[in-house]
Amino acid sequence: MHPSLAAALRRLLAAALLVAAHAAAAADWQLDCPPQLATAQSLSASAPAGWSAVGRTTSAVHEAAPGAAIAGTTSPVSISVFDGPPAEMADLVPDNPNARVPRWTFGQARTRDVYVVCNYADTRIKLAHKVPASANSCALRGAGGTGVVCR
Repeated sequence: MHPSLAAALRRLLAAALLVAAHAAAAADWQLDCPPQLATAQSLSASAPAGWSAVGRTTSAVHEAAPGAAIAGTTSPVSISVFDGPPAEMADLVPDNPNARVPRWTFGQARTRDVYVVCNYADTRIKLAHKVPASANSCALRGAGGTGVVCR
């Protein structure tokens, strides 16, 4: 193969790879909250004298023996976005809090990770997932606002 043709083919291949890498980097990242979360809650000690533990589920309220675990499944009800680990409680306010589709925009050169947190009904348990560092914004999507798309 002629040297100038080989060089031209290498440049063309490099350009094609650069375009493909940019297209892959620009792809949306989507996340849906798991549709069900099974939890079990229990008293850490016996209930005080005269009191009994009562567990609440989405379908009914039922009595339980003191100290008994209350188990059930629950569905996601909302999404929160955090600047840094959710344990630090830096819950971000959407750019457009009164909009039908809330959106969060992040700085171009973030120094902290961003997390999407799925909030579930009838439990204090939440699920968190780190957003890719390449994402500059996230918006709610899906029925009930239990999914996000990040760009």
